[in-house]
Amino acid sequence: MVWLFDYDLTLYGEEERFVLDSLDRRIALFVQKTVGGDFENATRIRKEYLVRFGTTLSGLMAMNGTDPDDFFDFIHEPEHLIYPKKAPDKLALLKSLEGPRFVFTNGRHDWSEAGMAHMGIDSAIDGVFDLKMMDWEGKPHESAYAKIEKWLARVLPEKGWAMPANPKEIVLLEDSLRNLEPAHARGWTTVLVNPNIEAPDWVDHHVGHLLELKAL
Repeated sequence: MVWLFDYDLTLYGEEERFVLDSLDRRIALFVQKTVGGDFENATRIRKEYLVRFGTTLSGLMAMNGTDPDDFFDFIHEPEHLIYPKKAPDKLALLKSLEGPRFVFTNGRHDWSEAGMAHMGIDSAIDGVFDLKMMDWEGKPHESAYAKIEKWLARVLPEKGWAMPANPKEIVLLEDSLRNLEPAHARGWTTVLVNPNIEAPDWVDHHVGHLLELKAL
């Protein structure tokens, strides 16, 4: 099996939403800096772009000509962010999974790498496939999934693993149904990690928290 983990609200859970809230605040501040107006309006635009374009950054690039690295340099200033707590139980779980383990994230790699280091789980992750490697067009765009498949076909043999012949051996764990749908269409195994929504029939597995993966 090849394991692909979303980072936000997947490797750390809903009980640590304050981690994502700290990042969302920085994103709204960047939107405010870009488009003007007050913080409340910037928050509304942040959410609108997220729904319309898949990520707030995609909206900023399309509507405002934002340079993506400028965006991430601003929102990732560490003194303004909160990171997940130490998670030795997650480290043990991840290391118990047979096969390579990667992060597949709509963020730039430094956000998830810093978070995983704070959690103490970075040694269990074999690499990060981030938004920059998707040419800034992330999940749920079809191109993101095609690009990570192409990347896996190159990287896995370099690390001593074979690319799965059966797409079902690629497992994506995500808190977002919208981001799972293209994976399902490609024949991957889908795991919804979210305690707040019901899983439709096409989702292969549903857990409320990453640690519930042990029971599957």
